[in-house]
Parts: sequence; structure tokens; C-alpha cells
Amino acid sequence: MQVDCPCCKTKLVVDAATGTILSEERPKTDLTATFEQAMTDVKSGAARREDAFSKAFDRTKNLDDLLQKKFDEARRKAASDPDTKPKNPLDLD
Repeated sequence: MQVDCPCCKTKLVVDAATGTILSEERPKTDLTATFEQAMTDVKSGAARREDAFSKAFDRTKNLDDLLQKKFDEARRKAASDPDTKPKNPLDLD
């Protein structure tokens, strides 16, 4: 299976069964890049990091609501069938 890294554009060949990286092909770097281009890349990286952080923050904000809904559903399910005792995972051996 071939996977392209979205960050550094490296092409990885991964064994699907084990998840081991079999080979990698890194993109060629532009040796003629100027200092100004490098600074532009660094500044755009800050914007990408901020965007990724805000997306992760939004997911964690919604996580509380999702967990509360799951808990309420489990409580409702347990209340609707009080005769069924939950299985103890240690008794499954």
C-alpha cells in the first residue's frame, strides 16, 4: 500500500498486514530557494498549525456532548431492562 504524507509529501510503501514501512521516497528539495521563500513557508506553517489546533479544539468541545449522549443512552437502556445484570469481563475466562 502506498501512502503520501500530507505534511512532508514523502511517499511511503507500507505493508498492510504488519504496518511496517517497506520503503520511502522523499521529495527533492529546492536548493535555489531564497531566505524570503523559507520565511514565507515558516509563516504559513504557523497558520496551518493554528488551523489544526482550532479543529482539534472544536472536536474536543463536541466530545463532551457526544459522551453525554452515549452515557444517557446507556442509562436509558439499563433502566429499560433492570433484570439483566451486566456481564463482568473477568468472568468471561
